[in-house]
Order: sequence, then C-alpha cells, then structure tokens
Amino acid sequence: MTHEYEFEPIKGLPYKLPEDEEILWQGSPRWLTLAKHLCHLRFVTAYFILLIGYAVYAANADGRTVAETLKAVAWLSAMMGVVVGLMGGFAYLCGRTTIYTITTRRVVLRYGIGFNKAVNVPLRFVKGAGLRLFPDGSGDIPLTLAGSDKIAYLILWPHARPWHFKKTEPMLRGVRDAEKAAEALKTALSSFAATAVPGAENGHAGGKAPLTAAGRASLAA
Repeated sequence: MTHEYEFEPIKGLPYKLPEDEEILWQGSPRWLTLAKHLCHLRFVTAYFILLIGYAVYAANADGRTVAETLKAVAWLSAMMGVVVGLMGGFAYLCGRTTIYTITTRRVVLRYGIGFNKAVNVPLRFVKGAGLRLFPDGSGDIPLTLAGSDKIAYLILWPHARPWHFKKTEPMLRGVRDAEKAAEALKTALSSFAATAVPGAENGHAGGKAPLTAAGRASLAA
C-alpha cells in the first residue's frame, strides 16, 4: 500500500486536487512535542540521570577513587548523549518531513524521512475524531475509521494512535495549534455529511473506494 514519490505538484500532496476540492488546513508536527510524547525523551533523560546518580553512590559506597567514579559517570553520560541525540534527531526529522492536509473531501498524511509517502483517507471513511491537547497548544488528532478496510499499523507509524493494532487509527500527531486543525476537520466532516449522497460515508456510493496510500490511485475520491 505504501507509495514512494519525489515530485509534489502541491506541497504535501502527490497529485493535484480536483477543481471542486479545496484545502482547509495544512500543518506539521511540532518536533518538541514528538520528542516528549512520541520518543518520551524526558523519561529517557531522567532514567540516565538516575543511573548516573546510582553510579556515583555505588562508587562512594565501594570506596572507589575519584578517577574511577568520573570514568563511570563519563561513560553513562556519553551513552545518554548518544541515545538522547538519536531520539531527538528522529523527532526533528519526523517533524520536518511530515505534512498533514485536511481538504473538503479527505485527510492526507504525507511523511517519510528517506522517501515521501502519503496515505489518503477519504472523509467517507472517517467515522469520528478525537483531540488530545498539550499545554503548548499542540496536540494529537486520531481518526476513527468506518468500514472493514484498514491500513497496517507499521505503515502508518508513528502517525497512528498508540496501541490500536487491530483497528488502526491514523493520527495527526503533535500538530501545532491542534484546536485550529480540529476545527478544520470538524468543518470538513460537517460539510461532507451535508452534501454526501446517502450511504457515501460508509463507502457505498458509486462503488467502494478503499483507504489507500495516495499515489496508488488518483486523489479523486
């Protein structure tokens, strides 16, 4: 299902939108939010600090020399720097390479550090959405999907709701100004529900169009 591509006629989208479709909102994850809530960087840092503190305590209890104590501390500090650096770098690159798009007919998740990938979620398959706000105004917006079609969790990660493996839920993760994004999604869903052909929201109007990675087929819903 995953499609890789290089050219984007519209930033964040691998294809041009139909003339009757417009973008309501576009945004990217806040990398610091990803570092905190995806990589759990604060917990990892606290864990290494505790290890360093214990190493100092154990060295003093065993009567080791200052040089030996400093050697143990330096080794743990170096390990902490590598782990924190790698996780922080991943969060930064993930934030820089991800673009979420909400249009009047779909939600598109474009991501991929090495190669651009896009997942197209037509609004007809979005049964509901949630919002988890963080103190800095960023937040997560998971999408509850209708129908039997689903996207593999590993294909979506980290843009999937944690621990929902059986029924994967795409998630706009750590987006800046999450309330604005949620309001745009609410508007899109309300407008779509008001204009959709009866049964379209369940994927029965005009034939069933399954959830796809954008690029496998035209973006036209």
